[in-house]
Amino acid sequence: MQKEKGNIMYIFTYILTWISGIIVYITEGQNNKRLKFHTLQAIFLGVTAMILDLILFFIPYLGPLLFFLIWVYGMYIAVKAYNGEDIKAPVLGDYAAKYSEYSP
Repeated sequence: MQKEKGNIMYIFTYILTWISGIIVYITEGQNNKRLKFHTLQAIFLGVTAMILDLILFFIPYLGPLLFFLIWVYGMYIAVKAYNGEDIKAPVLGDYAAKYSEYSP
C-alpha cells in the first residue's frame, strides 16, 4: 500500500501539540486511519510534555526545555509523516497505534 505523501495536515497536527491534534482528529481524523494515528500521537506527546512541564516547574529551565525538546521531536515526526514515512514515538506511539487501529 502506497503511503500518502504531501498532506499538510500531518504537519499541522503537531504544530500546537494536543490542541491542533484534537482539531485535526475531530475534523479529518475519523476518515483516515493514518492521520488518526498521528493526531492521537500528537495529543499524547502534547499532554506528556505539559505534565512534565508542570512536574518540573520548580526546577528552573528544565520543564520548558523538555517541553521544547518534545515539541521539536513532534515536528520531526510531522515532517517524516508529510514525506510518507511513519515514526512511532516510544511507548506513546503504541497507544496511538492501538486506538487508531493503524500500525506504522
